[in-house]
Amino acid sequence: MNTLAQRHPAAGGPMGLVLIVAAVGLLAAAGYVISQLATVGHTAYNGDSRGIFWGLPIVTYDFFLLASTGLAMLASTWTVFRLPAFEPIARRATWLAIAALLGGVAALFMELGYPLRAMLLIPFSFSTSAPLFWKVWGVIFYTVALAVLVWTWLLPSAQQPPRAAAVVALIAALGITFVAGGVYGWMSMRPFWFGGEMSLAFFVEALLGAVTFVIIFTHLAHGFDSARFDERTRALFAGPLGALFAVLLVAHAFFVVSRLVAGLWSNADGLQVWQHYWRQPLFQIELWLGLGLPILLTAVGSLRRSLRLQLLAALVAVIALFLARYHFVIGGQMVALFKGSWAHGLLDYSPSITEWAVLATAVFLANVVNAAGEKVMRLGGEPR
Repeated sequence: MNTLAQRHPAAGGPMGLVLIVAAVGLLAAAGYVISQLATVGHTAYNGDSRGIFWGLPIVTYDFFLLASTGLAMLASTWTVFRLPAFEPIARRATWLAIAALLGGVAALFMELGYPLRAMLLIPFSFSTSAPLFWKVWGVIFYTVALAVLVWTWLLPSAQQPPRAAAVVALIAALGITFVAGGVYGWMSMRPFWFGGEMSLAFFVEALLGAVTFVIIFTHLAHGFDSARFDERTRALFAGPLGALFAVLLVAHAFFVVSRLVAGLWSNADGLQVWQHYWRQPLFQIELWLGLGLPILLTAVGSLRRSLRLQLLAALVAVIALFLARYHFVIGGQMVALFKGSWAHGLLDYSPSITEWAVLATAVFLANVVNAAGEKVMRLGGEPR
């Protein structure tokens, strides 16, 4: 029994319970959202016609989409570049990329008024000057490439992934992440978002989210018992992956702090949002605890090699990353574009219960998909 659990962590882990709990939660959360949209429509969301058009559902979509593309990039260390050290996480990272993609798309569909219409019209509009045109086509190629990897590599538990499909998935992931950053960074009318560095920041955040997902869900698959890790996975976590985690955390912190300092110093209209955020306790928690603690736990080598402390750092970092995404998306809309007597000061926004249910739907759906994959496929790095 111990040998079987070592070779197939899901067999001795909690994935069956996770699958049941996530499925029940998905039915409850998605059912509530659908009932609200069917009865009261988009008024179930706390958007603001004066300027807050993208709320928590878009934050959720962005977060999960970036996590998915980051996971595909992380998996490419083995699927494309054949780095042996990263082979133990390649299969799980690929499947997590699919789970995160489905969770993000579900949140987007619940936010759009006519999602099926958007699916049909945007790709065939040939509006090549619109970033969303390229983003949607990138997602199409990305989805097909991931499906090929599942069919030819994960399901039959093949030794080598098809490199052509892996290259397409990597290129699509890079393109989606670049355009996703550009959707914000190219908006000169929104000074809070505007900047050529946004796409680079999105790459860092995508990879950081991917590393945290791999760490958390690998521990989950092993019942949060790192003693059950095989030797290659343990060596990867204590070595290259842990070091990459530390570098990405520092890079993300530099992006956050540099934009904060510029916003606090500047008097440009639109950047006063940083003054508002600086006075908010939640932002201070994100800054000092959400970034400071994981950096401390990963930058110090002796602490980083402790897999339990690394898991703690990943849990704190992924929450801080979501908060950073929330502050970024909402902060860029708090200053109305055309201010008048109807838009003094900053616009207010707080998510409705329905919007929180959209987030819960995405989380539960991603966990259902991931847990099902852990039960059916060999996603760990154990030798064949």
